[in-house]
Amino acid sequence: MRFLSTIIFLAAAASTAAHPLPSNSIRWTDCAKSVPASDSTFNSSTVDLTSLPSNLHCGELDVPMDYSKPFCETNKITLGLAMVRPAHPKGGLFFNPGGSDAGVIVAWEVALNLTNAFDSLLEFDLFVMDVRGTYSSNPLNVSLETLAGIGGPYPTNQTEYDIVKNASATVIQSWIDNSSPPGIIEHVGTREVVQDYEMVRRALGYEKINFLGASHPGLTNRRGGFRASQYAATFPHRVGNFVMDASAPHGRSMYDQVQDSVAAMNRVMLRADAYCQNNASCPFHSAGKGSVVKAVKKIIATAKQTPYLIPSCINSTTCSPYITDLDIRSGLQGALLGSPDFPAIFEAINSTLNGDASAFISPPPTVDSVDSMPLLCNDYGTLKLACSSRGDANVEGIDYPRTFEYFKKSLDDGLKLSCSGWTFPVPKDKRIKTTQSLLMIAADFDASAPEEWTIFNWETASNSVLAIRHGEDHVSFPLVNQPSTKLMNEFLNTGLLPTAQNSSQVTVYTPGMKPAPISDPYGVPTGPGAGDVDSGVVVEINF
Repeated sequence: MRFLSTIIFLAAAASTAAHPLPSNSIRWTDCAKSVPASDSTFNSSTVDLTSLPSNLHCGELDVPMDYSKPFCETNKITLGLAMVRPAHPKGGLFFNPGGSDAGVIVAWEVALNLTNAFDSLLEFDLFVMDVRGTYSSNPLNVSLETLAGIGGPYPTNQTEYDIVKNASATVIQSWIDNSSPPGIIEHVGTREVVQDYEMVRRALGYEKINFLGASHPGLTNRRGGFRASQYAATFPHRVGNFVMDASAPHGRSMYDQVQDSVAAMNRVMLRADAYCQNNASCPFHSAGKGSVVKAVKKIIATAKQTPYLIPSCINSTTCSPYITDLDIRSGLQGALLGSPDFPAIFEAINSTLNGDASAFISPPPTVDSVDSMPLLCNDYGTLKLACSSRGDANVEGIDYPRTFEYFKKSLDDGLKLSCSGWTFPVPKDKRIKTTQSLLMIAADFDASAPEEWTIFNWETASNSVLAIRHGEDHVSFPLVNQPSTKLMNEFLNTGLLPTAQNSSQVTVYTPGMKPAPISDPYGVPTGPGAGDVDSGVVVEINF
Protein backbone atom coordinates (compact mmCIF):
# COMPACT_ATOMS: atom_id res chain seq x y z
CA MET A 1 0.00 0.00 0.00
CA ARG A 2 1.20 3.48 -0.83
CA PHE A 3 -0.37 6.78 0.08
CA LEU A 4 2.02 9.10 -1.74
CA SER A 5 2.57 9.04 -5.47
CA THR A 6 6.15 10.04 -4.83
CA ILE A 7 8.40 9.25 -1.91
CA ILE A 8 9.01 12.08 0.51
CA PHE A 9 12.52 13.43 0.22
CA LEU A 10 14.28 15.81 2.50
CA ALA A 11 14.81 19.36 1.49
CA ALA A 12 18.44 20.33 1.78
CA ALA A 13 19.17 20.97 5.42
CA ALA A 14 22.21 21.36 7.59
CA SER A 15 22.98 18.34 9.70
CA THR A 16 24.51 18.38 13.14
CA ALA A 17 25.95 14.92 12.60
CA ALA A 18 29.66 14.53 12.04
CA HIS A 19 29.12 12.43 8.91
CA PRO A 20 26.69 12.51 5.96
CA LEU A 21 23.33 10.93 6.69
CA PRO A 22 21.20 8.89 4.28
CA SER A 23 18.80 10.65 1.93
CA ASN A 24 15.97 10.05 4.39
CA SER A 25 13.39 8.53 2.10
CA ILE A 26 10.67 6.28 3.43
CA ARG A 27 9.89 3.23 1.35
CA TRP A 28 6.13 2.83 1.60
CA THR A 29 5.25 -0.83 1.35
CA ASP A 30 2.21 -3.04 0.94
CA CYS A 31 0.79 -3.46 4.46
CA ALA A 32 -0.62 -6.85 3.49
CA LYS A 33 2.99 -8.02 3.21
CA SER A 34 4.09 -6.36 6.46
CA VAL A 35 1.63 -7.78 8.99
CA PRO A 36 2.83 -7.63 12.62
CA ALA A 37 3.03 -10.86 14.56
CA SER A 38 0.07 -11.66 16.79
CA ASP A 39 0.22 -10.77 20.46
CA SER A 40 -2.20 -10.62 23.39
CA THR A 41 -4.24 -7.80 21.85
CA PHE A 42 -3.79 -8.38 18.11
CA ASN A 43 -4.64 -11.54 16.19
CA SER A 44 -3.26 -11.25 12.68
CA SER A 45 -5.12 -14.37 11.51
CA THR A 46 -8.45 -12.54 11.84
CA VAL A 47 -7.42 -9.60 9.65
CA ASP A 48 -8.78 -9.49 6.09
CA LEU A 49 -5.64 -8.56 4.18
CA THR A 50 -7.60 -7.97 0.97
CA SER A 51 -9.46 -4.96 2.37
CA LEU A 52 -7.20 -3.15 4.79
CA PRO A 53 -8.26 0.36 5.87
CA SER A 54 -7.14 3.05 3.44
CA ASN A 55 -5.75 5.17 6.29
CA LEU A 56 -3.21 2.51 7.32
CA HIS A 57 0.24 2.92 5.82
CA CYS A 58 3.38 0.84 6.29
CA GLY A 59 6.97 1.62 5.46
CA GLU A 60 10.68 1.24 6.04
CA LEU A 61 13.46 3.73 6.64
CA ASP A 62 17.20 3.11 6.43
CA VAL A 63 19.23 4.83 9.16
CA PRO A 64 22.81 4.61 10.43
CA MET A 65 23.50 1.89 12.95
CA ASP A 66 26.13 4.17 14.51
CA TYR A 67 25.34 7.85 14.04
CA SER A 68 28.95 8.82 14.76
CA LYS A 69 30.20 7.06 11.63
CA PRO A 70 29.55 7.52 7.89
CA PHE A 71 26.35 5.96 6.59
CA CYS A 72 27.13 3.01 4.34
CA GLU A 73 26.06 -0.57 3.68
CA THR A 74 28.00 -1.84 6.69
CA ASN A 75 26.65 0.93 8.93
CA LYS A 76 22.96 0.64 8.10
CA ILE A 77 19.86 -0.80 9.71
CA THR A 78 16.24 -0.65 8.59
CA LEU A 79 13.40 0.56 10.80
CA GLY A 80 9.85 -0.73 10.48
CA LEU A 81 7.22 2.03 10.48
CA ALA A 82 3.46 2.47 10.34
CA MET A 83 1.08 5.40 10.24
CA VAL A 84 -2.62 6.10 10.48
CA ARG A 85 -3.24 9.10 8.23
CA PRO A 86 -6.53 11.03 8.01
CA ALA A 87 -7.66 12.75 4.83
CA HIS A 88 -6.48 16.14 6.04
CA PRO A 89 -3.94 15.75 8.88
CA LYS A 90 -3.47 18.79 11.08
CA GLY A 91 0.03 17.71 12.09
CA GLY A 92 2.14 14.78 13.09
CA LEU A 93 1.93 12.86 16.37
CA PHE A 94 4.63 10.40 17.35
CA PHE A 95 3.57 7.71 19.80
CA ASN A 96 6.07 5.57 21.68
CA PRO A 97 4.48 2.83 23.81
CA GLY A 98 7.69 2.33 25.76
CA GLY A 99 10.74 0.12 25.81
CA SER A 100 10.72 -2.91 23.57
CA ASP A 101 6.93 -2.89 23.27
CA ALA A 102 5.79 -3.30 19.66
CA GLY A 103 5.07 0.06 18.06
CA VAL A 104 3.89 -0.76 14.54
CA ILE A 105 1.13 -2.96 15.88
CA VAL A 106 -0.51 0.10 17.47
CA ALA A 107 -1.23 1.63 14.06
CA TRP A 108 -2.92 -1.59 12.99
CA GLU A 109 -5.05 -1.64 16.14
CA VAL A 110 -6.11 1.97 15.62
CA ALA A 111 -6.88 1.57 11.91
CA LEU A 112 -8.84 -1.65 12.52
CA ASN A 113 -10.79 -0.08 15.41
CA LEU A 114 -9.38 -2.54 17.93
CA THR A 115 -8.71 0.24 20.45
CA ASN A 116 -10.36 3.54 21.27
CA ALA A 117 -7.37 4.96 23.13
CA PHE A 118 -6.59 7.32 20.24
CA ASP A 119 -10.12 8.30 19.21
CA SER A 120 -9.56 11.93 20.21
CA LEU A 121 -6.27 12.13 18.31
CA LEU A 122 -7.27 10.87 14.86
CA GLU A 123 -6.90 14.24 13.16
CA PHE A 124 -3.14 13.77 13.36
CA ASP A 125 -0.81 11.66 11.29
CA LEU A 126 -0.39 9.06 14.04
CA PHE A 127 3.08 7.64 13.57
CA VAL A 128 4.65 4.64 15.29
CA MET A 129 7.78 2.59 14.79
CA ASP A 130 9.33 -0.51 16.26
CA VAL A 131 12.41 0.86 18.01
CA ARG A 132 15.73 -0.41 16.75
CA GLY A 133 16.60 -3.89 17.91
CA THR A 134 12.99 -5.08 18.13
CA TYR A 135 10.34 -6.66 15.91
CA SER A 136 10.50 -5.21 12.37
CA SER A 137 13.42 -2.88 13.15
CA ASN A 138 16.52 -5.07 12.87
CA PRO A 139 15.58 -7.35 15.80
CA LEU A 140 18.36 -8.60 18.06
CA ASN A 141 18.76 -12.25 18.93
CA VAL A 142 20.07 -14.29 21.85
CA SER A 143 20.37 -17.90 22.94
CA LEU A 144 17.55 -18.22 25.47
CA GLU A 145 19.40 -20.98 27.32
CA THR A 146 21.94 -18.43 28.57
CA LEU A 147 19.28 -16.48 30.48
CA ALA A 148 18.88 -19.05 33.24
CA GLY A 149 21.98 -17.81 35.00
CA ILE A 150 20.65 -14.32 35.70
CA GLY A 151 17.43 -15.47 37.34
CA GLY A 152 16.96 -16.24 40.99
CA PRO A 153 17.36 -14.26 44.21
CA TYR A 154 19.67 -11.31 44.65
CA PRO A 155 23.21 -12.30 45.65
CA THR A 156 24.02 -12.18 49.35
CA ASN A 157 27.82 -12.25 49.12
CA GLN A 158 30.68 -11.52 46.73
CA THR A 159 30.83 -15.09 45.42
CA GLU A 160 27.13 -15.16 44.51
CA TYR A 161 27.44 -11.71 42.97
CA ASP A 162 30.36 -12.80 40.79
CA ILE A 163 28.33 -15.78 39.58
CA VAL A 164 25.51 -13.53 38.43
CA LYS A 165 27.92 -11.01 36.93
CA ASN A 166 29.62 -13.76 34.91
CA ALA A 167 26.22 -15.05 33.84
CA SER A 168 25.30 -11.54 32.72
CA ALA A 169 28.48 -11.38 30.64
CA THR A 170 27.55 -14.71 29.04
CA VAL A 171 24.11 -13.44 28.06
CA ILE A 172 25.53 -10.19 26.68
CA GLN A 173 28.08 -12.14 24.63
CA SER A 174 25.22 -14.22 23.26
CA TRP A 175 23.43 -11.05 22.15
CA ILE A 176 26.64 -9.95 20.44
CA ASP A 177 27.22 -13.28 18.71
CA ASN A 178 23.65 -13.77 17.52
CA SER A 179 22.75 -10.23 16.40
CA SER A 180 23.64 -8.40 13.22
CA PRO A 181 25.06 -6.25 11.79
CA PRO A 182 28.20 -6.64 13.90
CA GLY A 183 28.30 -4.03 16.64
CA ILE A 184 24.53 -3.38 16.73
CA ILE A 185 24.37 -4.37 20.40
CA GLU A 186 26.14 -1.10 21.33
CA HIS A 187 23.70 1.09 19.43
CA VAL A 188 20.16 0.36 20.62
CA GLY A 189 19.93 2.92 23.41
CA THR A 190 17.84 6.05 23.86
CA ARG A 191 20.60 8.16 22.31
CA GLU A 192 20.13 6.38 18.98
CA VAL A 193 16.34 6.09 19.20
CA VAL A 194 15.83 9.85 19.45
CA GLN A 195 18.07 10.27 16.40
CA ASP A 196 15.85 7.76 14.60
CA TYR A 197 12.77 9.82 15.45
CA GLU A 198 14.46 12.92 14.08
CA MET A 199 15.22 11.08 10.84
CA VAL A 200 11.56 10.14 10.56
CA ARG A 201 10.42 13.72 11.25
CA ARG A 202 12.66 14.92 8.45
CA ALA A 203 11.38 12.26 6.10
CA LEU A 204 7.77 13.19 6.81
CA GLY A 205 8.55 16.86 6.26
CA TYR A 206 7.19 18.25 9.53
CA GLU A 207 8.78 21.41 10.92
CA LYS A 208 7.69 20.40 14.42
CA ILE A 209 6.29 17.21 15.85
CA ASN A 210 3.91 16.35 18.66
CA PHE A 211 4.80 13.43 20.89
CA LEU A 212 3.00 11.11 23.29
CA GLY A 213 5.63 9.20 25.22
CA ALA A 214 4.14 6.53 27.44
CA SER A 215 5.93 4.49 30.04
CA HIS A 216 9.41 4.31 31.50
CA PRO A 217 12.57 2.21 31.61
CA GLY A 218 11.80 0.16 34.72
CA LEU A 219 12.04 -3.59 34.89
CA THR A 220 10.79 -4.12 31.36
CA ASN A 221 12.68 -1.21 29.90
CA ARG A 222 9.61 0.74 28.94
CA ARG A 223 10.83 4.20 28.13
CA GLY A 224 8.37 6.11 25.97
CA GLY A 225 8.31 9.20 28.17
CA PHE A 226 12.05 8.93 28.74
CA ARG A 227 12.59 9.00 24.97
CA ALA A 228 10.15 11.87 24.46
CA SER A 229 11.88 14.05 27.04
CA GLN A 230 15.31 13.26 25.60
CA TYR A 231 14.10 14.07 22.09
CA ALA A 232 12.77 17.39 23.38
CA ALA A 233 16.12 18.16 25.00
CA THR A 234 18.12 17.11 21.93
CA PHE A 235 15.94 18.83 19.32
CA PRO A 236 14.16 21.65 21.21
CA HIS A 237 13.31 23.59 18.04
CA ARG A 238 11.30 20.60 16.77
CA VAL A 239 9.03 20.34 19.81
CA GLY A 240 5.30 20.79 19.38
CA ASN A 241 2.91 19.51 22.06
CA PHE A 242 4.74 16.90 24.15
CA VAL A 243 3.20 14.62 26.79
CA MET A 244 5.27 12.42 29.11
CA ASP A 245 2.90 9.87 30.62
CA ALA A 246 4.52 7.90 33.48
CA SER A 247 8.09 8.76 32.62
CA ALA A 248 11.42 7.91 34.22
CA PRO A 249 13.81 10.61 35.39
CA HIS A 250 17.00 11.75 33.77
CA GLY A 251 19.76 12.38 36.30
CA ARG A 252 18.18 10.86 39.40
CA SER A 253 20.59 8.67 41.33
CA MET A 254 20.01 4.94 41.15
CA TYR A 255 19.83 4.88 44.94
CA ASP A 256 16.87 7.26 44.91
CA GLN A 257 15.18 5.43 42.06
CA VAL A 258 15.32 2.20 44.06
CA GLN A 259 13.86 3.87 47.15
CA ASP A 260 11.09 5.35 44.99
CA SER A 261 10.33 1.95 43.48
CA VAL A 262 10.10 0.25 46.87
CA ALA A 263 7.77 2.96 48.16
CA ALA A 264 5.61 2.73 45.03
CA MET A 265 5.29 -1.05 45.29
CA ASN A 266 4.23 -0.70 48.92
CA ARG A 267 1.66 1.94 47.93
CA VAL A 268 0.06 -0.19 45.23
CA MET A 269 -0.09 -3.14 47.65
CA LEU A 270 -2.05 -0.97 50.07
CA ARG A 271 -4.16 0.24 47.15
CA ALA A 272 -5.04 -3.39 46.45
CA ASP A 273 -6.04 -3.81 50.08
CA ALA A 274 -8.20 -0.67 49.89
CA TYR A 275 -9.85 -2.04 46.75
CA CYS A 276 -10.61 -5.24 48.64
CA GLN A 277 -12.18 -3.34 51.53
CA ASN A 278 -14.45 -1.50 49.07
CA ASN A 279 -15.48 -4.65 47.20
CA ALA A 280 -17.51 -7.36 48.92
CA SER A 281 -16.55 -9.91 46.25
CA CYS A 282 -12.93 -9.86 47.43
CA PRO A 283 -12.24 -13.15 49.27
CA PHE A 284 -10.46 -11.21 52.05
CA HIS A 285 -13.08 -8.48 52.43
CA SER A 286 -14.54 -9.75 55.70
CA ALA A 287 -11.10 -10.03 57.32
CA GLY A 288 -10.79 -6.26 57.41
CA LYS A 289 -8.09 -3.73 56.62
CA GLY A 290 -4.68 -5.25 55.95
CA SER A 291 -6.07 -8.67 55.06
CA VAL A 292 -4.55 -8.76 51.57
CA VAL A 293 -1.09 -7.96 52.90
CA LYS A 294 -1.42 -10.64 55.57
CA ALA A 295 -2.48 -13.22 52.98
CA VAL A 296 0.52 -12.40 50.79
CA LYS A 297 2.91 -12.76 53.71
CA LYS A 298 1.36 -16.12 54.56
CA ILE A 299 1.74 -17.71 51.12
CA ILE A 300 5.33 -16.43 50.84
CA ALA A 301 6.21 -17.88 54.25
CA THR A 302 4.58 -21.20 53.33
CA ALA A 303 6.42 -21.42 50.00
CA LYS A 304 9.71 -20.58 51.68
CA GLN A 305 9.29 -23.48 54.08
CA THR A 306 7.81 -25.95 51.58
CA PRO A 307 7.47 -24.99 47.90
CA TYR A 308 4.04 -25.59 46.36
CA LEU A 309 3.84 -28.63 44.10
CA ILE A 310 2.39 -28.17 40.60
CA PRO A 311 1.45 -31.69 39.38
CA SER A 312 0.87 -30.57 35.80
CA CYS A 313 4.48 -29.40 35.57
CA ILE A 314 6.05 -32.68 36.67
CA ASN A 315 8.20 -33.91 33.77
CA SER A 316 7.38 -30.72 31.88
CA THR A 317 9.98 -28.87 29.83
CA THR A 318 8.10 -25.56 29.97
CA CYS A 319 7.49 -25.06 33.68
CA SER A 320 8.90 -26.02 37.06
CA PRO A 321 6.98 -28.49 39.27
CA TYR A 322 7.60 -26.33 42.33
CA ILE A 323 6.57 -22.75 43.15
CA THR A 324 8.99 -21.14 45.58
CA ASP A 325 8.73 -17.98 47.63
CA LEU A 326 10.83 -16.25 44.95
CA ASP A 327 8.32 -17.31 42.29
CA ILE A 328 5.49 -15.81 44.33
CA ARG A 329 7.38 -12.58 45.00
CA SER A 330 8.27 -12.24 41.33
CA GLY A 331 4.77 -13.12 40.20
CA LEU A 332 3.12 -10.63 42.51
CA GLN A 333 5.56 -7.93 41.54
CA GLY A 334 4.82 -8.54 37.87
CA ALA A 335 1.07 -8.52 38.53
CA LEU A 336 1.25 -5.22 40.41
CA LEU A 337 3.28 -3.54 37.68
CA GLY A 338 1.54 -2.23 34.61
CA SER A 339 -2.24 -2.24 35.00
CA PRO A 340 -2.93 -4.57 37.93
CA ASP A 341 -6.12 -6.61 37.80
CA PHE A 342 -6.90 -6.72 41.51
CA PRO A 343 -9.70 -9.35 41.38
CA ALA A 344 -7.42 -11.68 39.42
CA ILE A 345 -4.61 -11.07 41.91
CA PHE A 346 -6.94 -11.80 44.84
CA GLU A 347 -8.03 -15.04 43.20
CA ALA A 348 -4.40 -16.10 42.69
CA ILE A 349 -3.57 -15.41 46.33
CA ASN A 350 -6.68 -17.18 47.60
CA SER A 351 -6.12 -20.24 45.39
CA THR A 352 -2.55 -20.46 46.64
CA LEU A 353 -3.74 -20.31 50.24
CA ASN A 354 -5.88 -23.33 49.37
CA GLY A 355 -2.91 -25.22 47.92
CA ASP A 356 -3.15 -24.36 44.21
CA ALA A 357 -0.25 -22.07 43.25
CA SER A 358 -0.58 -22.61 39.50
CA ALA A 359 -1.30 -18.91 39.01
CA PHE A 360 2.39 -18.29 39.68
CA ILE A 361 3.68 -20.56 36.92
CA SER A 362 6.05 -18.56 34.71
CA PRO A 363 6.06 -19.31 30.98
CA PRO A 364 9.42 -19.86 29.29
CA PRO A 365 11.01 -16.67 27.92
CA THR A 366 10.96 -15.66 24.28
CA VAL A 367 13.38 -13.34 22.50
CA ASP A 368 10.65 -10.69 22.30
CA SER A 369 10.13 -10.91 26.06
CA VAL A 370 13.80 -10.33 26.89
CA ASP A 371 15.01 -8.01 24.14
CA SER A 372 14.63 -5.09 26.52
CA MET A 373 17.86 -6.18 28.22
CA PRO A 374 20.35 -4.76 25.68
CA LEU A 375 18.21 -1.64 25.25
CA LEU A 376 18.35 -1.11 29.00
CA CYS A 377 22.07 -1.82 29.27
CA ASN A 378 22.80 0.77 26.57
CA ASP A 379 21.47 3.44 28.93
CA TYR A 380 22.38 2.02 32.34
CA GLY A 381 25.06 -0.60 31.82
CA THR A 382 27.90 1.33 33.45
CA LEU A 383 25.96 3.98 35.32
CA LYS A 384 27.89 5.92 37.91
CA LEU A 385 27.17 5.83 41.60
CA ALA A 386 26.12 9.19 43.02
CA CYS A 387 28.37 10.55 45.75
CA SER A 388 25.28 11.69 47.61
CA SER A 389 22.69 9.29 48.95
CA ARG A 390 20.02 11.68 47.73
CA GLY A 391 19.52 12.65 44.11
CA ASP A 392 21.26 15.96 43.44
CA ALA A 393 21.49 17.04 39.83
CA ASN A 394 24.68 18.95 40.56
CA VAL A 395 26.50 16.06 42.25
CA GLU A 396 29.14 14.46 40.06
CA GLY A 397 29.28 10.69 39.73
CA ILE A 398 32.23 8.45 40.34
CA ASP A 399 33.08 5.25 38.55
CA TYR A 400 32.65 2.33 40.89
CA PRO A 401 33.73 -1.30 40.86
CA ARG A 402 31.22 -4.00 40.04
CA THR A 403 31.55 -5.64 43.45
CA PHE A 404 29.11 -7.07 45.92
CA GLU A 405 29.92 -4.35 48.47
CA TYR A 406 28.78 -1.59 46.12
CA PHE A 407 25.79 -3.65 45.06
CA LYS A 408 24.76 -4.06 48.70
CA LYS A 409 25.22 -0.37 49.53
CA SER A 410 23.57 1.20 46.51
CA LEU A 411 21.19 -1.47 45.19
CA ASP A 412 22.27 -0.17 41.79
CA ASP A 413 22.82 -3.63 40.41
CA GLY A 414 19.79 -4.80 42.34
CA LEU A 415 17.72 -2.78 39.90
CA LYS A 416 19.82 -3.49 36.84
CA LEU A 417 21.56 -6.72 37.85
CA SER A 418 21.20 -8.19 34.38
CA CYS A 419 23.52 -5.46 33.07
CA SER A 420 26.28 -6.14 35.61
CA GLY A 421 28.42 -7.75 32.90
CA TRP A 422 28.05 -4.86 30.43
CA THR A 423 31.41 -3.48 29.30
CA PHE A 424 30.46 -0.92 26.65
CA PRO A 425 30.34 2.82 27.41
CA VAL A 426 26.99 4.53 27.97
CA PRO A 427 26.02 8.22 27.81
CA LYS A 428 26.28 10.25 31.00
CA ASP A 429 22.88 10.51 32.66
CA LYS A 430 22.19 14.21 33.21
CA ARG A 431 19.17 15.89 34.70
CA ILE A 432 17.20 17.69 32.00
CA LYS A 433 16.27 21.32 32.50
CA THR A 434 13.82 22.84 30.05
CA THR A 435 11.69 25.96 29.56
CA GLN A 436 9.39 24.24 27.09
CA SER A 437 5.68 23.90 27.82
CA LEU A 438 5.24 20.17 28.43
CA LEU A 439 2.52 18.12 30.10
CA MET A 440 3.70 15.49 32.57
CA ILE A 441 1.31 12.88 33.96
CA ALA A 442 1.76 10.44 36.83
CA ALA A 443 -0.40 8.26 39.07
CA ASP A 444 -0.24 7.95 42.85
CA PHE A 445 -0.20 4.15 42.78
CA ASP A 446 1.84 3.35 39.69
CA ALA A 447 4.36 0.74 40.78
CA SER A 448 6.11 0.77 37.40
CA ALA A 449 6.95 4.49 37.32
CA PRO A 450 6.75 6.01 40.80
CA GLU A 451 5.12 9.42 41.03
CA GLU A 452 8.36 10.72 42.55
CA TRP A 453 10.08 10.30 39.18
CA THR A 454 7.66 12.54 37.32
CA ILE A 455 7.78 15.16 40.08
CA PHE A 456 11.58 15.09 39.85
CA ASN A 457 11.35 15.79 36.10
CA TRP A 458 8.76 18.54 36.59
CA GLU A 459 10.90 20.40 39.13
CA THR A 460 13.34 21.43 36.38
CA ALA A 461 10.69 22.11 33.70
CA SER A 462 9.80 25.67 34.64
CA ASN A 463 6.94 26.17 32.16
CA SER A 464 5.41 22.72 32.31
CA VAL A 465 2.27 21.39 33.99
CA LEU A 466 2.03 18.33 36.24
CA ALA A 467 -1.13 16.20 36.40
CA ILE A 468 -1.40 13.58 39.16
CA ARG A 469 -4.07 10.93 38.74
CA HIS A 470 -5.25 9.47 42.05
CA GLY A 471 -5.31 5.84 40.95
CA GLU A 472 -3.01 3.04 39.86
CA ASP A 473 -2.22 1.63 36.38
CA HIS A 474 0.99 2.35 34.56
CA VAL A 475 0.31 5.14 32.03
CA SER A 476 -2.97 7.02 32.07
CA PHE A 477 -3.92 7.70 28.45
CA PRO A 478 -5.62 4.32 27.75
CA LEU A 479 -8.15 5.20 30.49
CA VAL A 480 -10.19 7.26 28.05
CA ASN A 481 -12.85 8.36 30.53
CA GLN A 482 -10.45 9.62 33.17
CA PRO A 483 -10.09 13.41 33.60
CA SER A 484 -6.31 13.18 33.17
CA THR A 485 -6.75 11.63 29.72
CA LYS A 486 -9.21 14.31 28.65
CA LEU A 487 -6.75 17.00 29.75
CA MET A 488 -4.01 15.25 27.78
CA ASN A 489 -6.07 15.02 24.61
CA GLU A 490 -7.04 18.68 24.82
CA PHE A 491 -3.40 19.71 25.17
CA LEU A 492 -2.24 17.55 22.26
CA ASN A 493 -5.01 18.92 20.04
CA THR A 494 -4.86 22.59 21.03
CA GLY A 495 -1.53 23.22 22.74
CA LEU A 496 -3.37 24.68 25.74
CA LEU A 497 -2.00 23.40 29.02
CA PRO A 498 -4.58 22.64 31.73
CA THR A 499 -5.15 25.08 34.56
CA ALA A 500 -4.67 24.28 38.24
CA GLN A 501 -7.42 22.07 39.67
CA ASN A 502 -8.05 19.49 42.35
CA SER A 503 -10.56 16.65 42.54
CA SER A 504 -10.83 13.12 43.89
CA GLN A 505 -9.52 11.78 40.56
CA VAL A 506 -6.85 14.23 39.44
CA THR A 507 -4.84 17.20 40.70
CA VAL A 508 -3.16 19.61 38.30
CA TYR A 509 -0.17 21.70 39.33
CA THR A 510 0.93 24.70 37.30
CA PRO A 511 4.42 26.27 37.38
CA GLY A 512 5.40 27.47 40.84
CA MET A 513 3.01 25.24 42.77
CA LYS A 514 4.16 22.59 45.25
CA PRO A 515 2.77 19.06 44.91
CA ALA A 516 0.81 17.79 47.89
CA PRO A 517 1.81 14.56 49.64
CA ILE A 518 0.90 11.37 47.78
CA SER A 519 -2.69 10.32 48.43
CA ASP A 520 -3.64 7.88 51.18
CA PRO A 521 -4.46 4.58 49.41
CA TYR A 522 -7.56 4.25 51.60
CA GLY A 523 -8.65 7.86 51.09
CA VAL A 524 -9.37 8.02 47.34
CA PRO A 525 -12.00 6.23 45.20
CA THR A 526 -11.37 2.68 43.96
CA GLY A 527 -13.06 0.48 41.38
CA PRO A 528 -13.59 0.62 37.60
CA GLY A 529 -15.04 4.12 37.81
CA ALA A 530 -11.75 5.31 39.29
CA GLY A 531 -9.77 3.66 36.51
CA ASP A 532 -9.08 0.34 38.22
CA VAL A 533 -8.83 -2.74 36.04
CA ASP A 534 -11.40 -5.35 36.99
CA SER A 535 -11.50 -8.73 35.26
CA GLY A 536 -15.27 -8.61 35.60
CA VAL A 537 -15.67 -5.07 34.26
CA VAL A 538 -13.76 -4.18 31.10
CA VAL A 539 -12.14 -0.79 31.58
CA GLU A 540 -8.58 -1.32 30.36
CA ILE A 541 -7.80 -0.22 26.82
CA ASN A 542 -4.89 -2.27 25.51
CA PHE A 543 -2.41 -0.61 23.20
